[in-house]
Amino acid sequence: MPCYVLLGAVALILSLPAWASRKDDDYKAAQAAAAAGQYDQAMKLYCAVAKEDPNYKDAKQNCDNIRTELLKEEGRNEGRFSDGVKAFDSGDYDLAEQKFRNIHSGQYYAEAQNYLNSKILQARRDAAARAADQAVQAYNNNNFSSARSLFGQITGKRQADAQAYVNKMLQYDQAMQDGDNHANSKNYQSAIDGYNQAASIKSDGPGNPQGKISRMQSLLAASNPNPNPSNNNPPPVNSNPPPPSHVVAAIMEPVRPKADLDKLMREAESAKSSGDIGMAKGKYMAILAENPGNARAKAGLESLPKDANVVASADADRMLANGIGEFYKGAYEDAEVHIKDYIELNGAKAALAYFYRAASKLTRYYLRGEKQDDRRLLTDAESDFRMAKKTPGFNPPEKMVSPKIMDLYKHTT
Repeated sequence: MPCYVLLGAVALILSLPAWASRKDDDYKAAQAAAAAGQYDQAMKLYCAVAKEDPNYKDAKQNCDNIRTELLKEEGRNEGRFSDGVKAFDSGDYDLAEQKFRNIHSGQYYAEAQNYLNSKILQARRDAAARAADQAVQAYNNNNFSSARSLFGQITGKRQADAQAYVNKMLQYDQAMQDGDNHANSKNYQSAIDGYNQAASIKSDGPGNPQGKISRMQSLLAASNPNPNPSNNNPPPVNSNPPPPSHVVAAIMEPVRPKADLDKLMREAESAKSSGDIGMAKGKYMAILAENPGNARAKAGLESLPKDANVVASADADRMLANGIGEFYKGAYEDAEVHIKDYIELNGAKAALAYFYRAASKLTRYYLRGEKQDDRRLLTDAESDFRMAKKTPGFNPPEKMVSPKIMDLYKHTT
């Protein structure tokens, strides 16, 4: 046998293990790629192995199967992409995003990513700007229902301004309803106060508060003997009156003295040492109401016995007051968090806490346009109202919330 033939045979024999090892590695890599959903890469690897050795395990079968499935997926991607574009063009950006996110490979992948990372984001910003303009226009035109719905759609940097408008409309409606209630009771001076408050928010608002003020002043003058015959003219309408105290109370956080946290901590530790769990709990809660990040107060609360029957002392009411204050500022979700903490820690005014948590959730439900997707807020509010009603003798702060909220409270059973 010639020498060069022998050498070639030896070289071939020596290369077989390396070739076999590479096939094993590629096959395992193909399996891993398929498991990770990287079907393009898996197909390439399976097909490469099958090309070198058509009989190697099931490489050829896997190559053919994945290629067939990718062709089918490409057809599905075409449908997703088409549906996504149609949804985008119609302004349904949530549906468009859903369709484009389901495209993971193929010729439509790059353009789907362009929609997700650029076009949809810009379209939403443009839509928010249009919604803001339309919402303000609806507010100026006294179409409060449309304005609330439009302001509820605004997110991002414009959301704070939108919430301010929503709060103004809520306060306006409360003031007008307050005026109407007093007018129906023939308490004309209180009615004037309510309408003046509404006029101070929006003098040309729905329901014509200025006209109602004039009518109430006429009725007031007619119902009382005139102490000064020389002056038969009713007092002029004040176009920028000071807000009456009974309405201001519904939209302002009560002023209270600043807590002495060191003193509260000493008292909490002393109560804990003496076994007065309710007092210790109330003191710790008061500290956390002023300083939510106070680690020592948190640790103190955690160390107390978990007795659900122990009611926190009145100091804990600072935490509830914070939640109620946040409600009137329009920070509804923050309010619900702090009121929830107060309830779970067994604050003494649980009925009032349940009432305001319900009022907060109900306000969010109304402001969002009473959508079906938000029905959970309504059912949660009804549940909290029922909890509040379980407390004997509880009287809700009827003048402090909108009549619409009180109406649901009264009809919740």
